[in-house]
Amino acid sequence: MSRTVSARISTKMHDELRERCNLIGESINDFIVACMEIGLHNSSEFNFGDELMDEIEEKKSTS
Repeated sequence: MSRTVSARISTKMHDELRERCNLIGESINDFIVACMEIGLHNSSEFNFGDELMDEIEEKKSTS
């Protein structure tokens, strides 16, 4: 059985979260669950898209 948790976050943070999830093709729910796994268990199998974000930043800086 699963439970629902609600949290208030800033509009900016929500926009960043939505953008990242769209880029990596994952749901906001799965992203947040993985963040909680790291916070609680110090590990997660989730791919947060860090390498993709690094590539995007590198392309921006070389353009």
